[in-house]
Amino acid sequence: MTKKSYNWSEIAVNPRYLELKRKKRVFLFGLWAAASAYYFSLPLLVTYYPALFKIKMIGPINFGYLFILSQFVVAIAVAIYYTKVANSQFDPMTDDLVKEFK
Repeated sequence: MTKKSYNWSEIAVNPRYLELKRKKRVFLFGLWAAASAYYFSLPLLVTYYPALFKIKMIGPINFGYLFILSQFVVAIAVAIYYTKVANSQFDPMTDDLVKEFK
């Protein structure tokens, strides 16, 4: 099996590649900003509203435990959401770009 060699400098200036790169960058930055804001809200809430973490929610389980566990749920949701968007938007764009350079 022979390996195909690509002209990477030509690909780097291709408008379709630049559009793919721009869309991914915008999407990933927005997703990163939202996830980071949620992640860093924990230390901010603990610092400025410590009484919030003493509120009992379910038996001995307080708001703090549920909030910390919710961060795992958010991380999984972000991974699933990225996978769906990548499969529906970015992968077809990548396939078209690869076909163009074959």
